[in-house]
Amino acid sequence: NNFSLGYITLYFEDGTGAEFNVAESLATLRTYTYGFNVTVIRDGYYVGIQSIQPGDKVFINLDNDGYIEKISAKSFYKPVIGTVHYKGLNWLTLKKEDGTFAYYSISDTVPIYRNGKPENFSNILAGEKVKLLVQTDGGNIDIAGIEIEKTPSYITGIYRGVFETFDTSRDMLIVSNLQEFINGNWKNTSFIGIKSIKFSEDFKKRPAKRGTGISYFATQVAADGTEKIVAASYRSSSPFEMIIRDSLLSITGSNLYLQNLSENILFNEDTIVVKDGRLVDISAINTLDAVKISMERYNNGFFANIITCDSLNNLGLSIYRGRISDVEPEKSITVESFARLNGVTWEFTNTPKTFNIDLTVTRLFTEDGIGSMRDFSENYKGQTVYIVSDGTSIELISTAPYANSPVSGRISNMTGELYDSIGNLVSNPDSIELTNVLIYDTDENLWSGHDDIEIDIPVNAIVIKDGKVGSASLLREGDEIKVIRHSQNLDGILIICD
Repeated sequence: NNFSLGYITLYFEDGTGAEFNVAESLATLRTYTYGFNVTVIRDGYYVGIQSIQPGDKVFINLDNDGYIEKISAKSFYKPVIGTVHYKGLNWLTLKKEDGTFAYYSISDTVPIYRNGKPENFSNILAGEKVKLLVQTDGGNIDIAGIEIEKTPSYITGIYRGVFETFDTSRDMLIVSNLQEFINGNWKNTSFIGIKSIKFSEDFKKRPAKRGTGISYFATQVAADGTEKIVAASYRSSSPFEMIIRDSLLSITGSNLYLQNLSENILFNEDTIVVKDGRLVDISAINTLDAVKISMERYNNGFFANIITCDSLNNLGLSIYRGRISDVEPEKSITVESFARLNGVTWEFTNTPKTFNIDLTVTRLFTEDGIGSMRDFSENYKGQTVYIVSDGTSIELISTAPYANSPVSGRISNMTGELYDSIGNLVSNPDSIELTNVLIYDTDENLWSGHDDIEIDIPVNAIVIKDGKVGSASLLREGDEIKVIRHSQNLDGILIICD
């Protein structure tokens, strides 16, 4: 349907006629022109002619001159269900239920719903299960809507154990000496002896019936309430393993590089990667995300068996920056468009977004210090602010200036803090010194080492630590932090503790 030139081309009911080599004959026999006043019905509703999509089945009534007078169309949308494997600015790669992958470009007009409520594309996370209504016609794909899984299934455990056997009749993995990966450490479980765990029907890979070595697997609660294996890998020997906690620098090919490790770490399709409680592809981990890795020596480097990442999203928190277009005092604010912090970079979305104010929770930081949300009214319209939110509920609003210069390091010293006679903090630190410094070059997209630096902290800076949102009072010497600085005076505006 070429709306700009005003014609529709049809292909045959059996699906033939869409091929390139028959385009000339098809254009001669099956192309119909329409004007401005054509009547159009699609799926029983009167619509504009631009609503006719490739793949629709149509019935056309022509006038005496051969132009379209009326057209009736029936869509053939089919549900595509899968897990978000990777997400770009305006596209998704899905891992479908049959194990295959599919790429979809998502326009700004596609409606997205979470729990029956409108949602923004920027809030879809890798590892989430989604349903797309898709109509496909060769290379033409039309998406009618996206629905995000209402009750997400999180990974309930990551385990390793000595491989005993694979029970083919019951589709169960049999292991002994079971340990669980908890907060970056392998810990013995309360279960002693031989353990049988059933495989999920959605996970297709199975081991050989007999073997030796170590099994690694992740589990999820199935619809019947039992834990089932949704990812697994196997090592034929019992390797010497070590645990490392660090921040991701980059991923190149099948190697990942960490901030404080000079050697590379190899991974493959069997490496189990969990981010924010969801099983994901390793590409879902962002630069400078904090990771915990269980790895073994491999040639001149290491091989990763397990990678976990608990990012800001796991705390339910997101950082936005946008220009306020509307304020409903004590109830809500709306930004005309917004950027959302993803790792250490901003992702821009050119759509409005509304956030809810809760006077018992929402706080305001201004250039003068702590403000009152009761005074937050229409005089803030037109201002650009930071919003830290849990979903659409505002935790904190700050008027701090724009920041886009990332740096990371460990706090070695803090200055400016004052305490009263009994040890209570009465004045926040206004400056921090960092060691083990890395600075991000936004032009080259590269991290590089740097000498120790000192960063000033304005009163309206935002600090996030251990799920709490607040001021520099949350910081302590020894904290590993990421700082997004003002690009000109290099003040620390956003400080996120790993």
